[in-house]
Amino acid sequence: MIKIVAAHIEEVRGIRKLDIRLDQATFAISGPNGSGKSGVIDAIEFALTGQIGRLTGPGTKDLSVSEHGPHVDKRKFPDAAFVRLEVYFPSLKKAASITRKVSTPKKSTITPKDPDIKAAFDEIASHPEITLSRREILRLILVEPTKRSDEIQTILKLDAIGQTRGALNTAHNRLQMALKAAEGQASSSRDTLARHLSVGEFRPEEILASVNARRKTLNLPEIAKLAADTRLDQGLSEPVKGAEFNKQSVLKDLAALSDAVSEFPAAGRPAADAILAAILRLDSDPSILNALYHRALVERGLDLVDSPLCPLCDHPWADEEHLRAHLTAKLAKSEEAAALQTTMLSSAGDLSRECAKLRELLVAGYRVAVAQNYAPLRSAIEGWGRELEALRADLEKMESIIGLQPRLTSGWAAVPKDFAEVLASFVAIVESKPDQTATLDAQTFLSAAQLRLDDYREAMRRKQRAETSSQAAKVTYDAYCSVLEAELDALYQDVQEDFSTFYRLINEGDEERFTAKLSPTAGKLDFSVNFYERGLFPPAAFHSEGHQDGMGVCLYLALMKRLSGAKFTLALLDDVVMSVDSGHRYQFCKLLKTHFPDTQFVITTHDRLWAEQMRSAGLVTSKSSLSFHRMDGGDWTARRVQRGSMGRYRSSPREKQSPGCGGNIAPALGIRGAPLGG
Repeated sequence: MIKIVAAHIEEVRGIRKLDIRLDQATFAISGPNGSGKSGVIDAIEFALTGQIGRLTGPGTKDLSVSEHGPHVDKRKFPDAAFVRLEVYFPSLKKAASITRKVSTPKKSTITPKDPDIKAAFDEIASHPEITLSRREILRLILVEPTKRSDEIQTILKLDAIGQTRGALNTAHNRLQMALKAAEGQASSSRDTLARHLSVGEFRPEEILASVNARRKTLNLPEIAKLAADTRLDQGLSEPVKGAEFNKQSVLKDLAALSDAVSEFPAAGRPAADAILAAILRLDSDPSILNALYHRALVERGLDLVDSPLCPLCDHPWADEEHLRAHLTAKLAKSEEAAALQTTMLSSAGDLSRECAKLRELLVAGYRVAVAQNYAPLRSAIEGWGRELEALRADLEKMESIIGLQPRLTSGWAAVPKDFAEVLASFVAIVESKPDQTATLDAQTFLSAAQLRLDDYREAMRRKQRAETSSQAAKVTYDAYCSVLEAELDALYQDVQEDFSTFYRLINEGDEERFTAKLSPTAGKLDFSVNFYERGLFPPAAFHSEGHQDGMGVCLYLALMKRLSGAKFTLALLDDVVMSVDSGHRYQFCKLLKTHFPDTQFVITTHDRLWAEQMRSAGLVTSKSSLSFHRMDGGDWTARRVQRGSMGRYRSSPREKQSPGCGGNIAPALGIRGAPLGG
């Protein structure tokens, strides 16, 4: 991919001015805390990616590259902060340079402007994982399985698969809800037809028996088989006047509506109670409600992110990735709210289907009221129907569901006052009408039966389409998850084998039979390691902090090997072995030299002994080492290290810099200060 030849840094993080020649070699930078060594890592990362990793992610809400990337004395002048790198691309066999200013982190100046060099830099910019700090180690080792899965998939550039799986799952859930609604509509249409036909069981034989009895009255041929295109009114010479009014059928519909007025509130009670219980849980803990509201808002915000400008509050961020990381972290805090949301929406769906059943009965009553020009019932049904449709709409969204608490407490159906009396009056009017002749009864019966059969067939077609869509979504989701888990199993098998090999090497003579297991399941990644052949346990269960640091580095290296292969030519390791003892650090040098001979590592440490060990192990040389030292007066100087831990580059007289900001650095190295940070 890339190797660094030289770096020029001005006014970035804790560095005032610094020139380093790395000459494509592994390079070590040592110095006390606050001397600026991590600033070198930040500057290189910034030049290549436009980002500074320590200013992004959880816990960095108020941090940004534009505000906190410049040296503290230049924070109001970000244009003065910039980094220039001279690099070499082994695969292209070309040298190039890149310059990036903190004031415009998304823009860079590249020389030469060859398309292949531009493409190579673009590829590197998409790899912020070239930097590893102890924070990243903790995010790989000491996290819950779901977050570990996200972190590792991000490193491996597999984060899109989680997004795809989530999208497929969301589509499946929505299509399942649509299927349930279609099933409810088909059931209501079937009940309406069955009630009209007076059949005990909805079977073709009973349907035809009821229909053929009327056809016989009209001297029409019987229907022998009920097919998909069969018309129950086939043979009627012309539409019957008032065909929608069949007295006996109307009375059955009105009786069903009357029963529903008293029965439906109880039918929907379980769903309403479940919603009320969830609302009470939200009332008892306002933080859940806040997380719930924020979740919907943040999810919407994530969908709208297309620049560093927050679509929710117009606050400018350092970059789009920083903004996305912030919003994603907020989502992670609302898992309980998400579970409660799922429960409430499921119960709301059940109640919505009860509304649909009631609406079907109201439609049947409304048709008769209109045909008979009975205004009181027509008006009552119109008003109630509008309220039920509004209720169904409210049951689709969390915010409006919470607002339904008063209605659900008093009775979800909200039967209009005096509705039962108005309905009873209309029933009396219908009953008082003269009975229809057998011929007219048969004619209106067949006409009404055909209308209801048409409604039922259309409802069944919608249900079939919904079933097909839901099944296709499920098959797609299951197939995706199956293939995904198989591929991830194979991928993680390779990673865990490399990880175990690397870890055994740095613990040679201590854990020679060490093994590890990465187990991906349903968006999670369980990670367990062998503890001296006593079984597999989470890394934090029994292993020391030093062992955990070693595991983090080994896992990172295994992941980078899997991700980049021969292109893994650069890694920035910022104080990543701070808890590893000196004996194991020699083995760490051996690991890097043996398994990654073509990778340039830039390694920082606050431990002078570790810096000397890297030199004595041959990982770096005196020419590829830099040491930051505090001088008299509290200022800092940087010197190349000669053979031996105390050897120093002879520097010319110091240049005074701002006191307390790390000032005095040897101009022979072009270094002018490394105050504050890293």
